[in-house]
Amino acid sequence: MKIRKRKSEEYKKFISEFILFFSDVFVIAWSLIIGAFLSNLFSSDGVHVYCYSDIYTLVMPIYIVLLSIFIFDGLYTYRFDFWHESRLILKGILFSFIIIFAYFSLLDSKQLYHKDAIIFSFIVMSILLPISKIIIKKTLFTMGYWKLGVKVLTENFDLENEIFNNPYLGYIKSQRENVSIVFIDSHSSDKKDIETLLDREIESKNQVIFIPIFDKYHFSNSKVFELTNVRTSLVVLQNRLKSKYRIYMTVVYNYILAFLIAPILLPLIGIIALKIKKDSDGPVFFKQKRLGKDGKEFLVYKFRTMNINSDKMLQDYLKEHPEEVKNYEMYHKYENDPRITRVGHLLRNTSLDEVAQIINVFKGEMNFMGPRPYMLEEKELIGDENHDIILKVNPGITGLWQVSGRSELSFQERVELDRWYIQNWSMWMDFVIFLKTINVVLNRVGAR
Repeated sequence: MKIRKRKSEEYKKFISEFILFFSDVFVIAWSLIIGAFLSNLFSSDGVHVYCYSDIYTLVMPIYIVLLSIFIFDGLYTYRFDFWHESRLILKGILFSFIIIFAYFSLLDSKQLYHKDAIIFSFIVMSILLPISKIIIKKTLFTMGYWKLGVKVLTENFDLENEIFNNPYLGYIKSQRENVSIVFIDSHSSDKKDIETLLDREIESKNQVIFIPIFDKYHFSNSKVFELTNVRTSLVVLQNRLKSKYRIYMTVVYNYILAFLIAPILLPLIGIIALKIKKDSDGPVFFKQKRLGKDGKEFLVYKFRTMNINSDKMLQDYLKEHPEEVKNYEMYHKYENDPRITRVGHLLRNTSLDEVAQIINVFKGEMNFMGPRPYMLEEKELIGDENHDIILKVNPGITGLWQVSGRSELSFQERVELDRWYIQNWSMWMDFVIFLKTINVVLNRVGAR
């Protein structure tokens, strides 16, 4: 019975990997077709791209190069989180584009494939491949194919919950003792017990997934070197904030992003300003001193969401609702603030009140992504051990706090998130935060 179950699991694993591989082939083919169509549609020189059916034979190098990179990165053998896998996919697409574009440039033959079509095709792939992975893996999981029984040795409920409730990973809790993969959380035992556990499990398992005790650092961005003579692995962690190249890149993409979205935001800013003026008396913008880079004070811009001269309103409200005082001590926000205007509630729930901070971005005082700017009175609460880290960078319009629970998180949890973000910062992380922010705003997640 156990042998039959194991064979069934191996069969489903093989079918899943087979489908995932050939679905990528299918998506690449359709990307090439769409790329050829768009090239014909927007071509200015009248060059006709060959028949779409020839794509399968004439541009075979695209399939070979891209799929080889995917195989080398383990996309069909390892189970990555969606964002990690998407990063590998986009990196593979970028490298493939450089190789293929150079290949067709050397051929210098527009009869094979127009260069515009290559550019369009790879742009389409960048969108369709990650989306197709979500759809296919969730479908296979629902059908019972993308499921792999594992054991998780941990006392961390959140970690266990993420492993077993993420259909993209496809792990399920196994009822069998003899499983091929086991997760070991090093936080659950002391060093000696963990070593004993590792020795025992590695002998009988195909794969041991080890969760390191140091959870303040993102090891997927690190490099592992071998020190052969002493049989030791060296884990290299980089302080990315010390990299002048990355700092310059951050400044550049913040200004580029600001100029790109300004045409969209300017009409929106105008509409919001009119709504605020009609709703209540007072200025459109609210300016408040906040802590910036290196602890320097600056004026942060927000759309006004409160009635002017409303301190008395708050005092009267707190007398009637003393529980709000405790709520503010924990979250640094009131559950129901009587000072907020009707339009103010809408702006806060959608985070549109913070759109005005694009002014701070243009002034170089803020980034689009980063830790949210702290109030002056919060400096002591941040803690001396966090000052040199959290206040070492420009604050951001959005950040990890906004996409990780926001108002549901305590002040201390916010500080820990900001510290983790800065210590593990990458441009890819900023890109993920940007996409997640859109979802948070549209669904009003964690807003107050």
